[in-house]
Amino acid sequence: MERKDKMLDVKIHDPYMDKNIYKDPTVCPTCGLVYHNKMWKKDEELSKQLRSAKGVEYKDCPACRKIKDNYPLGVLIIKGEIINDEKRLTEVQNLIKHEVEKESVSNPLARIMRIDKFDDRIEISTTTESLATRIGKAVNRAYQGELEFVFSENEKFLRVIWHKD
Repeated sequence: MERKDKMLDVKIHDPYMDKNIYKDPTVCPTCGLVYHNKMWKKDEELSKQLRSAKGVEYKDCPACRKIKDNYPLGVLIIKGEIINDEKRLTEVQNLIKHEVEKESVSNPLARIMRIDKFDDRIEISTTTESLATRIGKAVNRAYQGELEFVFSENEKFLRVIWHKD
């Protein structure tokens, strides 16, 4: 059973965000993010310095683990005539890229895992619920369609559906 409201009664934990498995400092060998002071950061200079230091852990960050395990926390589904309009589809792709870049400034673990195009829809799988939300809201602002949020009741997962005929 899925819930349609935005607020969950109980906060559901992201199983990939267990900070007890990461020592400070840890470098993600896949993407280069650094876990330092209980946060994941994109800091290329610090990452470079740590790679030559002793006592540094090397483990995949939560985003890289989700991507490898194919474990999205958000999926944005885009439906409607826009799918068949090449010009608008290119605009949407640029909008998505821009929103991902903006989100990654505050949360480097927010990433697109994959984009699947079907005859009647596009599905964008993300590593965070917030990125799926952000992209869905941006598409809705730009193209004024219908936007729906469907939260899973039993796991940390959000489906965002945008549609315009």
